[in-house]
Amino acid sequence: MPAPTTCAECDLLWEEYIRAVTAHLKIVARRHKATLQDDLAVLDELAPIEGDLARRELKARRAIDEHEAEHQPV
Repeated sequence: MPAPTTCAECDLLWEEYIRAVTAHLKIVARRHKATLQDDLAVLDELAPIEGDLARRELKARRAIDEHEAEHQPV
């Protein structure tokens, strides 16, 4: 069986996705803590940040899907 080939662009796209997911999860954890503490100021601060990170995560995942389609045989 041949060894799998690597793709530098795939690696970069997956690294970006991991960074986006990690950042999003950190904000989700902060939001959860603020919810438990009923800290409305923090919740208000985090809402737009979480939205931006969710969009960044989705965009990164779509970029992976689109790029991986290029690896599929026709």
